[in-house]
Amino acid sequence: MLPSLYERMRKADRRRDARFATSFKATLVLDSGSRSVVVGDISAGGAMLQADMDLWPGRQLSLKAIDLDVNGEIRWRNDRLCGVAFSVPVDPFAIIAANAREGTDSVLEKPRSSSGRPDEA
Repeated sequence: MLPSLYERMRKADRRRDARFATSFKATLVLDSGSRSVVVGDISAGGAMLQADMDLWPGRQLSLKAIDLDVNGEIRWRNDRLCGVAFSVPVDPFAIIAANAREGTDSVLEKPRSSSGRPDEA
């Protein structure tokens, strides 16, 4: 009998590093050129990317954004999402903060007031 989707996902989700949800633009550099991608989550050891291109496991790449310039390898792919393992550890907190400061669509938001609008500082 085949394992359920839940069992397969639970088994596959054995990452060493905590992941942090985010949403900022980055540049994916391949031997065939560079493309814009969205970083959906990041950890010290890798990231999940949303990319409008075919990226297959084993493909080598560089990922660049503010305070991020790292080599890596595609580890998995599912439709427009893919997972990248970095060749060296990175500081996810510094990268998320730097990209939020620069207004690159990070999900780090200002706290919302009771009216539902971001509080004014």
